[in-house]
Amino acid sequence: GLGGLMIDRFGTEAHALAAGVITGVVVLAALPAQLPVAAIPAPVAEQRRAALFPRDAGLWLLGLLSLAAMVPEGAVLDWGALYLSQELGAGVALTGLAYAMFAGSMAVMRFLGDGVRNRHGAVRTLRISGLIGAAGMMGAALAPNAPLAILAFAVTGIGVANMVPVIFSAAGNHPGLPAGAALSVVTMVGYSGILVAPSSIGVAAEAVGFRATFGVLSLLLVVVACMATRASGAERSAGKGPGEGGVPA
Repeated sequence: GLGGLMIDRFGTEAHALAAGVITGVVVLAALPAQLPVAAIPAPVAEQRRAALFPRDAGLWLLGLLSLAAMVPEGAVLDWGALYLSQELGAGVALTGLAYAMFAGSMAVMRFLGDGVRNRHGAVRTLRISGLIGAAGMMGAALAPNAPLAILAFAVTGIGVANMVPVIFSAAGNHPGLPAGAALSVVTMVGYSGILVAPSSIGVAAEAVGFRATFGVLSLLLVVVACMATRASGAERSAGKGPGEGGVPA
């Protein structure tokens, strides 16, 4: 959010220089506080080695759900500012607020996520979160002006915040596989959404515009909400069998 204001007032070069200096200062200040690297435990001979690509359709489906939840995040990150400027006529100072409001509301809601999930359960949390995120993304697509679009992006962040954590918990508790092996598959598929989103959304927006593209992305979140029961494994506590690991719900 501050970046947009700074670019508007001082230009892109000053903003880039300030961002670099601030980042460098923070990294240098953090170095003395780094924790020592823990020794890596020796592998247990009896532990079953998981396949690199497990033949488990349910696990890959969780990966696709995480991808569907992450693509809208990548869309707001990479294209939200351009949408505000190109299709809603926003100035530079406002365009940075698209992702700032999205990320800010997502951060606040993620801090509250454990309490929400403990109260309502993982499946219900995922379902409601998906619907809220879809409503926010559709609201951004239909917004008549930049302030309403920014508000809609904030609503999207509230919805998206706890979708991926619930799906990852379900992956960690997936039966028949060690938690690390299951999580590696789901995170691989899910984070590919952050890689796929910039180019694919850019191509789509070039063809049909950002409004239609964001509208379609809202439907992805509806799909996740409709398939929320696939994340029921997130309800389980760490109680798997030997060698299967487990991630607390």
